[in-house]
Amino acid sequence: MTDRCTRCERTESQVTSDAKSLGLLQEFQVGVYTCCQIVAWADEQCSAWFEASQEDNRPADNMTDRPDFDNSESEGVLVPVLLRRRQVPWYRHS
Repeated sequence: MTDRCTRCERTESQVTSDAKSLGLLQEFQVGVYTCCQIVAWADEQCSAWFEASQEDNRPADNMTDRPDFDNSESEGVLVPVLLRRRQVPWYRHS
């Protein structure tokens, strides 16, 4: 693969970069995975990151409009906190 793959149309340096970002460089170099497989996985990962960043960019008001979010059952949670007072060795109360 010196210029471009005829199937995925990526150069060797592009596929090497994709394999590095996926953590599969060694497997790609020894031939476990083909360039087309690496490219498909890298494109899928890129799409997933893009979709997640778009969802994170939505205003918080829209988060309660999701059908899987039921606001009627939400309740506050109280967590008991125990404060311990340790006497500092260098401080003596007289």
